[in-house]
This record gives sequence, C-alpha cells and structure tokens, in this order.
Amino acid sequence: MQRRLLMNTRVLVVYFSRTGHTHQVAAAIANEVGADLEPILDRTRRMGVFGYLRSGFEAAFQRHVDIGAAEHDPATYDLVIVGTPIWNLAVSSPVLSYLQRHRDAFRAVAFFCTCGGMGAERVFAQMARAAGAKPAATLAVREADLGRAEVDIERFATSIETAVELTRPPIIRRNEPHARS
Repeated sequence: MQRRLLMNTRVLVVYFSRTGHTHQVAAAIANEVGADLEPILDRTRRMGVFGYLRSGFEAAFQRHVDIGAAEHDPATYDLVIVGTPIWNLAVSSPVLSYLQRHRDAFRAVAFFCTCGGMGAERVFAQMARAAGAKPAATLAVREADLGRAEVDIERFATSIETAVELTRPPIIRRNEPHARS
C-alpha cells in the first residue's frame, strides 16, 4: 500500500547498499511514504573479499570516503530518511560521509539499517552524531527478516508521521464573525 506521508511534506530516502539488502528496504520505505529515492554513490571498490574487509575497516574507524554528488538537495526536503548497512557494528563509511557532508541541510531525519543481528542502537547513535540531529524514528531490519519486513516498515512510516506532526506548529484558526441579523 502506498500512501503519501503527511500531505505537503517533501520526503527523501537516501541509502547505501553494497549487497542490495539496504536498497530493498529503502525502496519499500520510499514506496510506503511516497518519497524520492536516491542511492549514495560510493567511488570505492567494495566487492569481493578485499572490498568486504576494506568496508569493515573503514566503518570500524569511522573513515570518510569519496562519494558522488547528491542528485537531490536534502535542504529542499522536510524529512530525509537515511539508510545504511551495519558494517563491523558501525555505520557504513559512505553513509557516514553523506551525513557529515549534508549535516547543515537536514530539517528532520529518520534512520534505518539492515543488519545480521546486532549493533543497530550504536549505529543510530553514530548517525545522529554525524547528522547533528536526533532521528524522528528508527528501524532495524535483520537480513533474516527482509522478506517479511512490510509490517515493520508500515510501523516506521506511522511513527515518522506522528513525530513530524508533533513538531509542526499548531494551526490557529480565527473564529468566523457571527452574521448579524
């Protein structure tokens, strides 16, 4: 089911995916909330054993990497949802680089990750520090649960919707003047 998250709210889903798992979740979230979708373009070779080892090393030491320019300007969005795989119990280096590059552009953020089983809370804390913002919501999807994550994605979208609604200023309506007889 596709729905538009909060009418008049521009949403961007940005993610990095080495194996395709994070892309799968990102596409489902973007579909659920009616968001634009953008992969982070990493210029580092990550396939094979050496790519896997390089990725874990970079994440463990929170290294910055060369990423391509963003197609969408996050400053033009009301909410940016950022997704990462967990590498060596840490945020992936391309996502860390994206968050730090754009940290002054975010109005509101939400985070999601894909993982083998643990490290999500630590990764979300790293992402919040890099983004300079507390997330409106978070979602961790275990690789074993990828095929049945729809309910979790719907709950994530609902929690984002609730959080964003609470941060909007209330609409104050003037009472209509009573008609004179």
